[in-house]
Amino acid sequence: MKKLAILGVALMVTTFLQAAPALAAPVRYEAEAAPAVCNGTIDSNHTGFSGTGFAEWTVNAASTGTATIGIRYANGTTTNRPADIVVNGTVVQAASAFNGTGAWTTWASKTLTAPVNTGSNTIRVSATTASGPANLDFVDFEVAAPTPEFQAENATISQGVVESNHAGFTGTGFVNYDNASGSYVEFSVPITAAGSFTLEFRYANGTTTNRPLSVNGTAVDFPGTGAWTTWQTRSVTMNLQSGNNPIRATATTAGGGPNLDKLTVTMGGGGGAPTAAQLLAKVTACSQISNGRYSTDSETSATIPVCQKSGAVFWKADMDIDCDGIRTTQCNENTDCCFLPDTFCHSSTDQALNAAQLPYMVVPSPSSIWDYRNFQIGCGTVVAIIFNNQVLYTVMGDTGPSSIIGEASYASAAALGINPDPSNGGTDSGVTYLVFQGSQRVSPIENHNNATNLGEQLARTFVNNN
Repeated sequence: MKKLAILGVALMVTTFLQAAPALAAPVRYEAEAAPAVCNGTIDSNHTGFSGTGFAEWTVNAASTGTATIGIRYANGTTTNRPADIVVNGTVVQAASAFNGTGAWTTWASKTLTAPVNTGSNTIRVSATTASGPANLDFVDFEVAAPTPEFQAENATISQGVVESNHAGFTGTGFVNYDNASGSYVEFSVPITAAGSFTLEFRYANGTTTNRPLSVNGTAVDFPGTGAWTTWQTRSVTMNLQSGNNPIRATATTAGGGPNLDKLTVTMGGGGGAPTAAQLLAKVTACSQISNGRYSTDSETSATIPVCQKSGAVFWKADMDIDCDGIRTTQCNENTDCCFLPDTFCHSSTDQALNAAQLPYMVVPSPSSIWDYRNFQIGCGTVVAIIFNNQVLYTVMGDTGPSSIIGEASYASAAALGINPDPSNGGTDSGVTYLVFQGSQRVSPIENHNNATNLGEQLARTFVNNN
């Protein structure tokens, strides 16, 4: 039986600016550590929670700027348990969906942003139905801090020169790589907590030829910007360690590198994850890479192409429900006419994936239409599923028919507010699948939090580079 209601948690956050600020991760506040409970209980009878229990709450936060609030919850029913999310008396999300997660032991995350004031702020999750809200485990809370920037002219320079003869630079100048292969600019970046970061380079390239740089061994393209006074940015996501991190950008061709203005480093993807609208704005046009097109179902005509942008492929389709893998109450031979007890991708313990618990998506099996294996995509590749102004970060977890596209797991549908029932669920349209290319994979594949963290970083890089 679900026990409910609203719990008060006081969160105090202090930010400050240094000349060369180090970067840290968001702060996590466990619900059971709250100083007071209002009309609710602290329980630990459902496994999978973080900390020593779970609760339903009101949170009280203090800082200045835009706060990113991540709410971890479970809803073991099949019915949405909506709640108003109120910040300082203003409803920032009315009747926000807390859809069924498949089981009380299956946890999902909801992320939102809201302005907060200096001093005391109130953040409240208030149920809008008699059933109350979902079980709530913890809040991740972060206020956007000033973004640290590192001027190229102040870095360590080898075979390059500092100049100021092209307008539009920041600081006191920029670095000209001076047409030398092997020339480099090396920044020293202080980090307070290890993690994944977005490195954004501001540059100009007045030629029509790409001038690539090797950034700590990772190749990054710097195409022409049209003029030496036209400045653009290129980004790369990279894991950094606690302490000072040398970031060396080395020219790999005889033309040297571009003119380099500065490096901006942000935790986890540059000032917060992109919104659904920001991602969709980058995939309005299709550069088709598939040899043909896919159907959404066996009885429909083939109208869906696979398209490509810098760093990702995408398609816009429907969502069918994949319930294959580990047998659960939601996914078995009785609930799904086409149930299979296996998935193409396996967990870290070499078991089939759990479709009722793990958000994942399905790619078509390799065929003459398209072969995902040729595009740096495989088990554990991060996928952003965009639906109804929501972004859900998942992994590639299974393969499907070679001529049909548009499918995701029971848990993916539930998290997006789509009917997850394999017999009558899914949605006929409106779903965008953005599949990030490259060697980075979620490990272990069954860790959804890792998928979300990496997905947000890759999504920010995608927005910056397109």
